[in-house]
Amino acid sequence: MMALVILGCYLIGSIPQAWLLAKLVTGQDLRRMGSGNLGVSNTAVSVSRWAGLFVFVTEAAKGILAVLLVREIGGDELFQALGLLAAIVGTRWSIWMKGAGGRGNTAGIAGLFLIAWPIPVIIIFVWVTMRLILPTSFMATRISLVLWPLIFGLVTLVWWYALFGSVLSLIYLQAQQPDTDDHTLINQQWSSVWAFLTSPRRE
Repeated sequence: MMALVILGCYLIGSIPQAWLLAKLVTGQDLRRMGSGNLGVSNTAVSVSRWAGLFVFVTEAAKGILAVLLVREIGGDELFQALGLLAAIVGTRWSIWMKGAGGRGNTAGIAGLFLIAWPIPVIIIFVWVTMRLILPTSFMATRISLVLWPLIFGLVTLVWWYALFGSVLSLIYLQAQQPDTDDHTLINQQWSSVWAFLTSPRRE
């Protein structure tokens, strides 16, 4: 039963709503636009900011639904974490997109708020701190990700949480590459993410 639920979580994560929305709005393949990522930032840059907001909400819903699905059948925190991991893997390597996908960051953070909310709060705090110290968001993200196993372990004092953090860290580090980093591409056209978000509507 649990194996089927975990598979269901993967399928939830694998829904390529960013690709579908881009195809509907522009008629183009999002994998051939911008960074090629099927996620929030590339949708916002390559399609529109409103489209990016839609993808953000639906990506967060993937992580939340995966955790709630496992919780509904009585799964404990460990199985909820496995369900969330499956949704992230589905987002990262979608069966419908022949292995392409988004990074799964939004789904992961949203799901973590349900399982162990102090973890994402500290993750966000660490990232903001790193961003204030370091010159680019790319560097801040990579250093923050390296610290995930330590954060997961220290917050919970549970070994499998530290392992869970390690697996998520490796997935996200693998997904974050300089040539496909959305924030780097944004900074090539705008002075900051805030400048991008507040810039005039594009035609």
